[in-house]
Amino acid sequence: MTARLMRRLGVLLAGAILLAGCATPADDPGDPGGAGRPTGGGPMNGTPTAQPSVPAGFLECPDVASDKDLQLADVDLTTATWATPIGWAEASGYIEDNPLEEILANWVGEPVDDPLPRLNVGAVVIYGGLDWTDLADECGRVPITAIEAQLDRYREQIGAEPLSDVERITIAGLPALHQDIRLPSYDYTGYWVFSENQLLHAYCQWTAEEYRGPIEDGCLQIVESLTVG
Repeated sequence: MTARLMRRLGVLLAGAILLAGCATPADDPGDPGGAGRPTGGGPMNGTPTAQPSVPAGFLECPDVASDKDLQLADVDLTTATWATPIGWAEASGYIEDNPLEEILANWVGEPVDDPLPRLNVGAVVIYGGLDWTDLADECGRVPITAIEAQLDRYREQIGAEPLSDVERITIAGLPALHQDIRLPSYDYTGYWVFSENQLLHAYCQWTAEEYRGPIEDGCLQIVESLTVG
């Protein structure tokens, strides 16, 4: 794979990334309201008229979720694409050691221009089978406490401990979460984008502090170049 070559999710890789690894984010959702929204007019003399009501069958959602909610992405996360970091190439011989959910797609990359020991890699994994039906409101928003509880269960499943608080960010213009994690064999930085039934997990892991810099640099390139749809 050449540097900056765009990769499309779809083919599962054989590999050994120990589940929760590192990852990254970016971007900011656009304004879904605004343009095209009907506004009330008035007679030429400027006499005010009543504001139009929301038509039956339509739901008006706030443009921005509250601090207590996370907006689920209304997209197919398996359409995600990203650029391979400069000096990296697709890696072989890795699998997800502790899958969180059903794996739909899995990509692993590693530095090749300045090679590092095994397990110092970055990955993008797409999971399916999530179900927020009982928690999501009519606008597709889930309480942030429920999302954090899910991340707690993931960490417990792989025996990880958090190194930082969960941070709210955007990736590819979609609401996302970021956190640094520690496992017995490595640390990683992870990014999560949730849809109604899928999860995109981008992460990068390093086995020693001296490898953290180049791995995190590559991870940022993955996350900042990531697009969905």
